[in-house]
Amino acid sequence: MGRDAALRADRAGLERLLAQRLIICVGTGGVGKTTTAAALALAAARRGRTTAVITVDPSRRLKDALGVDELASEPRPVPLGGDAAPLAAMALDTKRTFDHLITRVAPSPAVAERILANRLYQEVSSELGGSGEYMAMEKLHELLSLDRYELIVVDTPPSADVRALLTAPLRMTELLASQAVQFLKAPSSILGGSSESGLARATLAAVMKALERWTGMGLLGELSDFATGFEQLVDGFRARAAAIGTALRAPDTSFAIVTSPEPNTVAASIDFGAELRAGDYPVAGIIANRVYRFGPVAASAGTWAPASLREKLRSNYRDFAALSRRDETALRELTKRTGTPLLAVVPVMEEPPSSLPTLSALAEKLVG
Repeated sequence: MGRDAALRADRAGLERLLAQRLIICVGTGGVGKTTTAAALALAAARRGRTTAVITVDPSRRLKDALGVDELASEPRPVPLGGDAAPLAAMALDTKRTFDHLITRVAPSPAVAERILANRLYQEVSSELGGSGEYMAMEKLHELLSLDRYELIVVDTPPSADVRALLTAPLRMTELLASQAVQFLKAPSSILGGSSESGLARATLAAVMKALERWTGMGLLGELSDFATGFEQLVDGFRARAAAIGTALRAPDTSFAIVTSPEPNTVAASIDFGAELRAGDYPVAGIIANRVYRFGPVAASAGTWAPASLREKLRSNYRDFAALSRRDETALRELTKRTGTPLLAVVPVMEEPPSSLPTLSALAEKLVG
């Protein structure tokens, strides 16, 4: 019962991907994007390239697969042994990365300390809309600046819109320079506008006082301090946004769209491809996970089994062959619609990698 060899991967394209300095894996959640990123990094290290992988999944299973006790925002060495080059792994910590960013871009230590001590910042720094996407790009910028690794592999946060990830630095800069921040610098103006009735202003003032009692903070003062501090970061954020934008389009950067053959995932991947092309980002190709690859059942298959069992086995196999045809059709449509090659086809595995040997097996299936 052989595999269907009709759907072939572009091995040369995959080799070119592994020769890049930066690989960014994009895709929806649940397609094996994190393990794919880890497997690519492992394969590169085994080929002698000093490598780092940034993951958004600090789960126990992934820690075990990488052979480390803990994943944190700082690089942790993965114990590969043998002739492999050093491999480091880290997990995205939005709050800690945001704190480090404030320290780096603030015009002075006093400004940084003021922002970090602000209670509103402490509450929203890990929940601010788009902060996860922005911090993934910020951690990438930090690693590129260190110039310590020959290859960096980024497992991006699951997103229904890849544009939200790639434009996060620019959107953060626009937020800091927006009229909303200017308004928050003088929040007391919301209580004194001439266009509102006296009753409305009195009601709003009562609400604000109630919130201050409930939260235990001078809300208007905290808002003003929060906005004033962030306004001083605009230049630093703008410079880093420009640097990240340049790095994402550099000749030694490639994007890999990680997908499965499921219809909804294929549709999302087609959208990813269109968005990446529209943004002039370099797309290397597609990595397909969890693909059924069963060829047509041979006429002589199962002759060793009793007739009743043989027919059940053959029927079961035909079901898998039908799934294989469905997957092949979906992937052909995906490559056609996106105009990008299929770099690798990883078959359905019994269970996700849960140890370094099983992650190595996945890497072998991925790169051949």
